[in-house]
Amino acid sequence: TLGTAPTPGPDANDRVERLAALAWSAADEQDAKHAEDLKRDREEGKKYSEQVDKELKASTNAEMNERLQRIAKEITDIANRTRTSVLWGDKRLNTFDYTFKLVEGKDVNAFSLPGGYIYFYEGLVKYTESDDELAGVVAHEIAHASLRHLATLEREQEKVSRIQLPLVLLAILTGGMSAAVNTMQVTGMVGQAIGSGWSVKAEQAADYTGLQYIVQSRYNATGMLTMMERLALDERNGPQIDWGIYQTHPPGRERANSLKRFLKEAQIPVRRSEVTTTFRTTVKPGDDGTVQIFFGDRPIVKLAGEDALLRADDAAKRLNAFFDSTPPLYDVSSDSGDLLGRRQVLFRLTKRDADAAKTDLKALETQALLAIRSSLVRIQFRIWDIK
Repeated sequence: TLGTAPTPGPDANDRVERLAALAWSAADEQDAKHAEDLKRDREEGKKYSEQVDKELKASTNAEMNERLQRIAKEITDIANRTRTSVLWGDKRLNTFDYTFKLVEGKDVNAFSLPGGYIYFYEGLVKYTESDDELAGVVAHEIAHASLRHLATLEREQEKVSRIQLPLVLLAILTGGMSAAVNTMQVTGMVGQAIGSGWSVKAEQAADYTGLQYIVQSRYNATGMLTMMERLALDERNGPQIDWGIYQTHPPGRERANSLKRFLKEAQIPVRRSEVTTTFRTTVKPGDDGTVQIFFGDRPIVKLAGEDALLRADDAAKRLNAFFDSTPPLYDVSSDSGDLLGRRQVLFRLTKRDADAAKTDLKALETQALLAIRSSLVRIQFRIWDIK
């Protein structure tokens, strides 16, 4: 038979109580240190923000600011209750009362200060093609603050003094040398911080945690990918605009591929047509009763007849699904007026369409086929040819 467990004596009880007291004391100490870390972030962020506010001008665009604040509110609520898997940074759940500031300027730029002070340039907000893309950038910047990346940099950059560090951080975050920090010494330290790999680790970690925020929201996480792909391609094509922070944190194939991997791991299908106008098929009715189909800003074909709009809408849905799968050129073909994607009908041309185009059906079919193939080339160039 099983006997009863012996009753702990006074010494055993004392040991249990002492161990419990030590555990509670350690927990209290840890909580106190965490609270102090967050307090310090808030104080430093406020100080840096006051400096930035002297150099940047607040935007007066009420509509753009409302859009930013609306999206930011939802993502910050998620961030403050979500403990994420962290690639680099502080792995604790760090909560802040986030402040988002929209500032004037064409720069395609946003940056995050400690304690949740986050700045967006008007140029970046205009550059986004959907709320999904803007939400992706918001989530990314929140992640920098919530993972306490600047505090992590501070620990790793042992050669940077406490006095010099705020200047280095401001230079890194704003993507250049403002009048307040334009010295050879600071420039060298910025190069050291960037060269150490901090930028790569921080950006990928912010992408990963930002995606974990986005998947809990109503926004499509694919917007993070399309924003990165477009930034990378446009930067490669030439310095046509001020890239702000992307001068020191350039987007590229590595980050885009990482985002694709993150999306695959999260089982999120990449449907670019849902988050960007660049990769979306749309229809536009004309004054003459015809309806034109576009991919991005490029025309594919014009349909005619009483059912033109109905046929065009159906074609747009099929084309979006086809283009989203990023197929090779040989997957599109034509046969007797049918335009085919992977041997499935995308849309069917009629004699009325040819008459409206003032050509014959075969010629119109050829034109539509070339237009679809041209769109596929454009997709391949923009997505697969990022250097």
